[in-house]
Amino acid sequence: MSQRRRLASLLVAVPLLLSAGCTGKNDAQSGGSSGSSSAARTTTPESGPTSAGASPTDEEAPSEADFPADTSGDGGPAQSGSVADPAGQMHVSGIRIASKQGYTRVVIDLSSKGVPAWTARYTEASGPGGGPVDIEGDAFLRVTLQTGAAPSGQGQSDSKVSPGPIAEAKTTGYFEGSEEVLIGTRGGQVPFRAFALTDPGRIVIDARPAG
Repeated sequence: MSQRRRLASLLVAVPLLLSAGCTGKNDAQSGGSSGSSSAARTTTPESGPTSAGASPTDEEAPSEADFPADTSGDGGPAQSGSVADPAGQMHVSGIRIASKQGYTRVVIDLSSKGVPAWTARYTEASGPGGGPVDIEGDAFLRVTLQTGAAPSGQGQSDSKVSPGPIAEAKTTGYFEGSEEVLIGTRGGQVPFRAFALTDPGRIVIDARPAG
């Protein structure tokens, strides 16, 4: 009788032990799943916006800009830069001249990110108001920039170079919302191309010897 009771007790205990073992495994799996879920919810801080590339410092011509074989006038519309320029603050800040392969480059630097509407054409050697200008050269390329800035904000720039087609370039003043730069060329009117660049604002004039 006692053997039957012991056997019955064992039969009852075995399922209980098996049940306890299975419960422990499930708990471990549940804990692991919970840990995985927690890890999945963990996120790294979002990276900030990618910083913009550095402003260009060279003056490469647009790929579609062919060097002209004539002396026709040129020009372009106003263009905004990456940041809006304060009203009435745009003006010529400097003039640079450099010799390139087969031509001479004049860079008119502006105190702005954008550029104003502008024109470039051959004229007489005169200032914005029609007065004479003392400048070297046999012909004179006038660059007019519709900056709209107050006259008090205008500076003066003068640059001379030799040899090459460009003899001298200088600011000649401000008149009725426009600032002008006069470029004296050697050998009469020479072929040129002109284009604008932003960030910072620049007008670029390339001149090559005639012929």
